[in-house]
Amino acid sequence: MFFITALDFTASVKLFEHLQNRGNELLIKAGRKIMKSVRCPFVLIITCDRAELISEEKVSPEILERALSVSPIEAAACRYSISPEDSVRHILLLATGILSPLFGEDTIQGQLTSGAECARLIGSSSPALDKLISSAVSFSRRVHCSRKIRVIDRTIIEKTAETVKDCSKILIVGSGECARLVAERIKGCHEVTMTLRDADKTYLVPDGVRPSSYDDRIKDAEKAEAIISASSGLYHTFTSEELAELDDNKILIDLASPPDLPDYPGVIRIIDMDIDLPERNGVIAYVSSEAEKEEESFYAYIEKSKAMPDLKEEADALSYEVMRRLSSVITSLSLPEEKDREVREAVLSSVHKAYISKTISRINGKH
Repeated sequence: MFFITALDFTASVKLFEHLQNRGNELLIKAGRKIMKSVRCPFVLIITCDRAELISEEKVSPEILERALSVSPIEAAACRYSISPEDSVRHILLLATGILSPLFGEDTIQGQLTSGAECARLIGSSSPALDKLISSAVSFSRRVHCSRKIRVIDRTIIEKTAETVKDCSKILIVGSGECARLVAERIKGCHEVTMTLRDADKTYLVPDGVRPSSYDDRIKDAEKAEAIISASSGLYHTFTSEELAELDDNKILIDLASPPDLPDYPGVIRIIDMDIDLPERNGVIAYVSSEAEKEEESFYAYIEKSKAMPDLKEEADALSYEVMRRLSSVITSLSLPEEKDREVREAVLSSVHKAYISKTISRINGKH
């Protein structure tokens, strides 16, 4: 039913850095470019780590890449796609955050909603795509309310503590939950320093741990015997060149996803620790089971809609078709962003209301 053409930003962070923090402006601009080449309904989703084009017909990856001002040649290694058979399940799992490098994050709910809203404004969506996104967001909220999804296994913390047990000075790069748990575990037996990007957030640093500016991490790393990097960003906290300038006997541990440290001799990652991850695996099993039920419910709804057309969905479909035809005309007016949005909302609302009103009047006139 749906095709997904996508790009993994973590495969080449630098290539996609111009897309970060551009919000709805990027979604609308890129969506309009895609509409020039694509005639089927689609929704564009952009998060910090990926771009996914969800469409009702197959779309070539080059169309997505050019819309995002990315060279298809450079982006080739970052491509992935999801088959129609797996697309609904994929979007449901994506919405929960378990496919994110920041396992279990819930911010993607808002990013999915923004993608659907922008698709509606430019007229590229459809009732089926609207239902898919709204179902995914509702599903994500439900599972996040029913149990903690963003989990960090204690086995990671204990294995890290065991690895650095003979080190007296330890630097922890990052101040997220994983970094704080490690700091709490090892602070009693070691001199621990933790980096902060925001000087106003020293309250995040556990008692007994020395706070330090992220900008001073290289200076702090020179003094440390072990470096544990556990940030939440897309970018490496140290380059290969910076690591090469440090003493060869330092212990280097990377607990981050996406990786904080580049491919460098001696770096220990979670995958190298030979440990079980019972909490994460439990969450994955739970969410996957719930997603299977939600997927069945979604397909049942779609089949019911085909058998009994819904007046609202018919009005939605017509308003999207009108917006598709008028989108380039509205864009050519070069209105201020807020005014452009008002005009699009007015067109969508007017067509929607007019269709429902006229249809109801016609039905009543037959009785």
